[in-house]
Amino acid sequence: MEEIHKKLQSHTILIVEDDSSTLKWLVRVLSIYFKKVYGASDAMEALDIFNTNQISIVLSDIQMPNVDGLNFLQKIMSLNPSTLRIIMTAFNNPTYINRAIQSEVNFYLKKPIDIDDLLLTIALNLNKKPNNIYNLGEDFFYDIKQKVVTKDKKTITLTKKEILFIELLLKKINSVITIQEIENYVWNEPTSVDAIRMVLVGLRKKLYPKFVENIKGIGYKLII
Repeated sequence: MEEIHKKLQSHTILIVEDDSSTLKWLVRVLSIYFKKVYGASDAMEALDIFNTNQISIVLSDIQMPNVDGLNFLQKIMSLNPSTLRIIMTAFNNPTYINRAIQSEVNFYLKKPIDIDDLLLTIALNLNKKPNNIYNLGEDFFYDIKQKVVTKDKKTITLTKKEILFIELLLKKINSVITIQEIENYVWNEPTSVDAIRMVLVGLRKKLYPKFVENIKGIGYKLII
């Protein structure tokens, strides 16, 4: 945790949360780790803060009055693509998950927020240059624009469900994605555990066996 603290202490974070008690708690806790923490109760207030301060990271709730968190983070991306953008949600609503992927937020977190997971994920993603290429390990790279995996300049074609599975994993690097999240995003409806396993088996054959960790009884984790 000391190394994480060192990495975060020069950065500023803006928290956007319409629940006042949650906002106060996040501001108080994160003030321990960051150079400066700003809090806002809606998107318009947050935008004013963003435009008048140097903000490294924006953490926003998804459901807010007037302008929701995803629309707000899209605006932040248009103003400064290098800003780390994080969405929080209390729901596994497939519509929200799909929109989160399409909005190109850096990652999303399920409420209630685990502070240790939040800090670790931010630390791992800070200072990464924005691009479309993700390193999956073992010299495999995923191009989020072209929707293909490459290794040694060779292209590996993926099925639609394999693409969706990888992109969901990339949104929660080093965090567990649950079976329900996979159902909602990859299938958009309930499915069997065997169907999920078949997609994963196909990916492991095309890539390498250990690129995804199985968390028994819970879900899967992408380790990069």
